[in-house]
Amino acid sequence: ILQQQESFFHTFHIHIIQCDTKIQQDHVITSAEELAAYMESFDLRGNGGTDFRPVFSYVSDLIEKKTFRNLKGLLYFTDGWGAFPKKRPPYDTAFLFFDEGTYNEREVPPWAMKVILGKEDLYIKQNKE
Repeated sequence: ILQQQESFFHTFHIHIIQCDTKIQQDHVITSAEELAAYMESFDLRGNGGTDFRPVFSYVSDLIEKKTFRNLKGLLYFTDGWGAFPKKRPPYDTAFLFFDEGTYNEREVPPWAMKVILGKEDLYIKQNKE
Protein backbone atom coordinates (compact mmCIF):
# COMPACT_ATOMS: atom_id res chain seq x y z
CA ILE A 1 0.00 0.00 0.00
CA LEU A 2 2.72 2.44 0.97
CA GLN A 3 4.74 1.72 -2.16
CA GLN A 4 1.99 2.68 -4.59
CA GLN A 5 3.01 5.99 -6.13
CA GLU A 6 -0.48 7.45 -6.01
CA SER A 7 -0.44 7.02 -2.22
CA PHE A 8 1.99 9.88 -1.74
CA PHE A 9 2.40 13.57 -2.27
CA HIS A 10 5.83 14.90 -3.21
CA THR A 11 6.80 15.20 0.44
CA PHE A 12 5.64 13.06 3.32
CA HIS A 13 6.50 12.13 6.87
CA ILE A 14 5.38 8.65 7.89
CA HIS A 15 5.98 6.87 11.17
CA ILE A 16 5.84 3.09 10.88
CA ILE A 17 5.07 2.12 14.45
CA GLN A 18 5.20 -1.53 15.46
CA CYS A 19 3.39 -2.40 18.65
CA ASP A 20 2.02 -5.39 20.53
CA THR A 21 1.35 -4.53 24.20
CA LYS A 22 3.99 -1.78 23.99
CA ILE A 23 5.74 0.25 21.31
CA GLN A 24 8.41 -1.95 19.73
CA GLN A 25 9.69 0.39 17.02
CA ASP A 26 9.00 3.75 15.42
CA HIS A 27 10.73 4.16 12.08
CA VAL A 28 10.36 7.50 10.27
CA ILE A 29 10.14 7.53 6.47
CA THR A 30 10.45 10.78 4.49
CA SER A 31 11.11 9.60 0.93
CA ALA A 32 10.26 6.82 -1.48
CA GLU A 33 13.91 5.76 -1.37
CA GLU A 34 13.84 5.44 2.44
CA LEU A 35 10.65 3.42 2.19
CA ALA A 36 12.17 1.04 -0.36
CA ALA A 37 15.27 0.53 1.81
CA TYR A 38 13.14 -0.06 4.90
CA MET A 39 10.94 -2.59 3.12
CA GLU A 40 13.99 -4.50 1.85
CA SER A 41 14.99 -5.26 5.42
CA PHE A 42 11.58 -5.12 7.11
CA ASP A 43 11.54 -7.04 10.37
CA LEU A 44 8.25 -7.69 12.14
CA ARG A 45 8.56 -6.77 15.83
CA GLY A 46 6.51 -7.87 18.79
CA ASN A 47 4.10 -10.73 18.22
CA GLY A 48 2.92 -10.65 21.81
CA GLY A 49 -0.62 -9.86 22.85
CA THR A 50 -2.20 -6.81 21.27
CA ASP A 51 -3.31 -3.63 22.96
CA PHE A 52 -4.17 -0.78 20.60
CA ARG A 53 -4.08 1.88 23.32
CA PRO A 54 -0.26 2.30 23.57
CA VAL A 55 -0.06 3.45 19.95
CA PHE A 56 -2.76 6.06 20.51
CA SER A 57 -1.01 7.28 23.69
CA TYR A 58 2.30 7.39 21.82
CA VAL A 59 0.80 9.37 18.94
CA SER A 60 -0.82 11.77 21.44
CA ASP A 61 2.62 12.34 22.96
CA LEU A 62 4.08 13.03 19.50
CA ILE A 63 1.29 15.54 18.83
CA GLU A 64 1.94 17.24 22.18
CA LYS A 65 5.69 17.45 21.39
CA LYS A 66 4.80 18.97 17.98
CA THR A 67 6.42 16.05 16.13
CA PHE A 68 3.14 15.88 14.22
CA ARG A 69 1.89 19.29 13.21
CA ASN A 70 -0.81 18.31 10.78
CA LEU A 71 -1.51 14.62 11.34
CA LYS A 72 -3.82 13.36 8.62
CA GLY A 73 -4.61 10.00 10.13
CA LEU A 74 -3.53 6.65 11.48
CA LEU A 75 -3.62 3.39 9.54
CA TYR A 76 -3.52 0.45 11.94
CA PHE A 77 -2.79 -2.93 10.34
CA THR A 78 -4.16 -5.57 12.68
CA ASP A 79 -5.92 -8.88 13.18
CA GLY A 80 -8.45 -7.04 15.34
CA TRP A 81 -7.76 -8.80 18.61
CA GLY A 82 -6.99 -6.32 21.35
CA ALA A 83 -8.20 -3.49 23.54
CA PHE A 84 -9.33 -0.36 21.71
CA PRO A 85 -9.25 3.17 23.14
CA LYS A 86 -12.70 4.27 24.27
CA LYS A 87 -12.24 7.90 23.22
CA ARG A 88 -11.99 9.12 19.62
CA PRO A 89 -8.58 10.65 18.78
CA PRO A 90 -8.40 14.08 17.08
CA TYR A 91 -7.46 12.50 13.72
CA ASP A 92 -9.00 9.93 11.40
CA THR A 93 -8.24 6.29 12.15
CA ALA A 94 -8.65 3.21 9.99
CA PHE A 95 -8.12 -0.35 11.18
CA LEU A 96 -6.97 -2.46 8.24
CA PHE A 97 -7.50 -6.21 8.09
CA PHE A 98 -6.08 -8.66 5.58
CA ASP A 99 -8.70 -11.16 4.41
CA GLU A 100 -7.13 -14.48 3.47
CA GLY A 101 -10.50 -16.17 3.06
CA THR A 102 -10.62 -17.14 6.73
CA TYR A 103 -11.43 -13.69 8.03
CA ASN A 104 -13.70 -13.52 11.07
CA GLU A 105 -15.67 -10.34 11.53
CA ARG A 106 -14.00 -8.02 14.01
CA GLU A 107 -15.63 -4.99 15.49
CA VAL A 108 -13.88 -1.62 15.57
CA PRO A 109 -14.90 1.40 17.64
CA PRO A 110 -17.71 3.51 16.16
CA TRP A 111 -15.28 6.41 15.60
CA ALA A 112 -12.94 4.32 13.41
CA MET A 113 -13.04 3.13 9.82
CA LYS A 114 -12.75 -0.56 9.04
CA VAL A 115 -10.95 -1.58 5.86
CA ILE A 116 -10.63 -5.16 4.66
CA LEU A 117 -7.79 -5.78 2.20
CA GLY A 118 -7.47 -8.70 -0.17
CA LYS A 119 -4.53 -10.01 -2.17
CA GLU A 120 -5.45 -7.72 -5.05
CA ASP A 121 -4.87 -4.71 -2.77
CA LEU A 122 -1.30 -5.64 -1.88
CA TYR A 123 1.78 -4.56 -3.77
CA ILE A 124 3.80 -7.65 -4.61
CA LYS A 125 7.36 -6.96 -5.65
CA GLN A 126 8.39 -9.11 -8.58
CA ASN A 127 11.94 -9.87 -9.60
CA LYS A 128 12.82 -8.44 -12.99
CA GLU A 129 15.41 -10.91 -14.18
